Amino acid sequence: CGISLAKQTAQRRIVGGDDAGFGSFPWQAYIRIGSSRCGGSLISRRHVVTAGHCVARATPRQVHVTLGDYVINSAVEPLPAYTFGVRTINVHPYFKFTPQADRFDVAVLTLERTVHFMPHIAPICLPEKNEDFLGKFGWAAGWGALNPGSRLRPKTLQAVDVPVLDNRVCERWHRSNGINVVIYPEMLCAGYRGGGKDSCQGDSGGPLMHEKTGRWYLIGIVSAGYSCATRGQPGIYHRVANTVDWISHITQIST
Repeated sequence: CGISLAKQTAQRRIVGGDDAGFGSFPWQAYIRIGSSRCGGSLISRRHVVTAGHCVARATPRQVHVTLGDYVINSAVEPLPAYTFGVRTINVHPYFKFTPQADRFDVAVLTLERTVHFMPHIAPICLPEKNEDFLGKFGWAAGWGALNPGSRLRPKTLQAVDVPVLDNRVCERWHRSNGINVVIYPEMLCAGYRGGGKDSCQGDSGGPLMHEKTGRWYLIGIVSAGYSCATRGQPGIYHRVANTVDWISHITQIST
């Protein structure tokens, strides 16, 4: 797991981001839920993980998962994309919609058929339970808005690097902007005090990834943000290391 074909992901060069490069994040999923869109991450031959809030009100037949895509609706990509139906949706039992960031914002989708791994379709690794990534850099990727409030969506997968913050620091930064938010232990913040780089609307459910020893790990799931790339308001993610036992359990029992 966690092996990217592309070498260009190592360059430190989705708001304030860049085109990701074909095959850079072969686990990136594009999920259609009726007329809404979310991101997701392939974690096995049958399972994609996404945000709970993306699918909590959906039935499996409303959800379609595309893997191996890079430029949405393009016919000229190096390798084809594949779209899968969903057999079951497992939303975390403690998931809850809240006026702030949703609690336990994670869900596992079981696909209707087995995924054949290819150079541009491969799973991401899961972190160890309670593994801490404080101060490390994560990459967020998605096809969400390039500017806050913009209806325009990029066709090409975007990626941006953001540092993982301490939860209390994240609360303080929000508070200094007049936003009282509780960052619970199953949440993770990443971003810059000055803003400028962040995930945005339409990136929900997509991965926050960290590379270590040549492999990529899913450390967060895009959950909430009070706006995009705004000073003092870093992105809020679901912390995968907090629920990795549940995720693994679901993937084992639902094949």
